[in-house]
Amino acid sequence: MKIIGFRYRWFVENCHEFQLPDGKTLLIDPMLPRQDSLLYEGFKSGYTVDDLKKVDYVFVSHMHGDHIDQLREVIDKFNPVILINQNNIIPLSKALNLPVRKMIPLVDYHTYDFGNFKFTPYPGTHVQTIGDMPLNEAYENLSQLTGETGDTLKNEAQAFGSCFNTNFMLEIPGGIRVAFIQGQYTDLTKYEFMRSNPTLVIRQLSRIDLFPEIFDQLVDCIEDTNTGLMAFMCHHHKTKNPTKTAADINKIMEERNESARVFVPQAGKWIELGTSIEFAD
Repeated sequence: MKIIGFRYRWFVENCHEFQLPDGKTLLIDPMLPRQDSLLYEGFKSGYTVDDLKKVDYVFVSHMHGDHIDQLREVIDKFNPVILINQNNIIPLSKALNLPVRKMIPLVDYHTYDFGNFKFTPYPGTHVQTIGDMPLNEAYENLSQLTGETGDTLKNEAQAFGSCFNTNFMLEIPGGIRVAFIQGQYTDLTKYEFMRSNPTLVIRQLSRIDLFPEIFDQLVDCIEDTNTGLMAFMCHHHKTKNPTKTAADINKIMEERNESARVFVPQAGKWIELGTSIEFAD
């Protein structure tokens, strides 16, 4: 039985859209820069906020510009509920001058039941070189990188973004479960997701060109979760070929007689999720 109406698509970086069975939508990390954007020249997907018909919920994994560049625009246009780690609400609202009434402060390991879906956040980590620093050091580090000094709200939010990163499990009526892993694959996520048997795992490559050991982490993640299918996409993956990486992983899965397979989603192309997964036209 296929769950009619539950669809998923990826745009660029960590920006994803879920269309839930009741017609509501969940947008992940709004990164949809316009063609004339100069700040994120290399992050254009050919899609903008104008291509979204509605947004009921927005999830923010962490507060870096390549994850929230269009958050303000999405809020102004759709007035969605914002799902965000409880530690990030104040720095984000200050940085973007946002109201907090429609923000839900997520507590790790707590399941939130929205009726049409269940959402469970899990703690994750980001870049080790910055994320392992005390917050003040992370702030100073980012100030040096950006050239901004003093009491800069943007850098405060960026520093928090390097320290807090959130993964989640999305559960849809009918037994459909999507595991979302953003950032490093650490024990904080691993032991929660092991043998979770999700329908789909969404996992970004996250600098596999700089850290080859991430390849082994991807293989481990597939086997740990006992998933049937993993989607992974081009995030901070500038010099390697994600399609080749997927083929290499699938070859290993075949050699180990694992049923799981990996694919690289095509930007903007809808994928229908049910007991089977179909690529919509």
